[in-house]
Amino acid sequence: MKSSPLKRWSPLLLPVLLPGAMLGQSNISLTLSPLTSFGGGDGWLAPGEGGYAFLGTSNNERGFAFGNGQLYLVSRAGGVNVRILNAATGADLGGLNTSGITGGTFALNMVGVAGDGAIYAGNLTTSASSPFKVYRWDSDGATPTVAYNVNPGLPRIGDSFAVIGSGASTVIAASGSGSSGFATFSNGEAAAVSVPGTASGDFRLGLTFVDANTVVGTQGGSWRIAQFTGSSGTLALTTPTSSTSERLLAYNVVGGVPLLATADTVSSLVRVYDVTNPGSPILLDDEKTVSGTLTGNGNGTGAVAWGTLPDGSPVLYAMSSNQGIQAFAVTVVPEPTTYVLLALGLGSLWLYRRR
Repeated sequence: MKSSPLKRWSPLLLPVLLPGAMLGQSNISLTLSPLTSFGGGDGWLAPGEGGYAFLGTSNNERGFAFGNGQLYLVSRAGGVNVRILNAATGADLGGLNTSGITGGTFALNMVGVAGDGAIYAGNLTTSASSPFKVYRWDSDGATPTVAYNVNPGLPRIGDSFAVIGSGASTVIAASGSGSSGFATFSNGEAAAVSVPGTASGDFRLGLTFVDANTVVGTQGGSWRIAQFTGSSGTLALTTPTSSTSERLLAYNVVGGVPLLATADTVSSLVRVYDVTNPGSPILLDDEKTVSGTLTGNGNGTGAVAWGTLPDGSPVLYAMSSNQGIQAFAVTVVPEPTTYVLLALGLGSLWLYRRR
């Protein structure tokens, strides 16, 4: 049976498997630089840039996601919208069909894309008696269908949203305030996951999957790593964040190294950590492409998303509400230590074979 990521991450294994991590060093060097093709050349699609109506400073944009080689941005500017943006430039390519989408405090709030390209978007509900709706689009040209219309019993849900898997194996997680856990949606069923040892709202503002049974969440101040089965959750680890406003999260594996990208909802500063040992994350780079005086993000909302450009190069996007969308080219280079360890291993094998 395949071991869970937390077992693979166990600090007890690090001295044997990951000498660099044991010494507080990463086995890769990662650099963020502005994606100069995006947002007019500076890597920042600023609110209202070029007269764009669907990215402003009125708290109407709280969620976006990468998938199918492009970005999907939820905007409540002028109605219910899911805009499609060119991943390289940020240009608006049109919108998804939103006919029949109703209900909730916000009819749509957050969005995610499954591995098979299906797009999912959820509403925001602020009452335990109000149903949480998740809509599904098979493709950009499809009419939305209701994937879930359920009441998981949480007092507020839809501030955070994450999607993993594909087809019948797709799993969705969502959270809000007023509960010490989150809700999951899979195979037509919903479950309110309780995580003992966490506080109310600990998964509210940042939520990302590590695998289909492991999430990282935060409302600022610390990351909560939880594993779950059905409605039962276990708090596996708590790690302090660099700042209390470091809230938006996205997990990815690049070059074989597990990475956690974050965005600060006050400064828009984007950080990337090597989380090979999630109890001692290693900061690889922190950058931002925003400039000038930023409009405040009083709700602490937004999203971070990893992506890939058509040439296969990794890219990272971050949006703190009211502060536009940042895009970064990601350069990853193995550290020299990695080559030294590999050479030592191959040398030992060669000597062994010569005996």
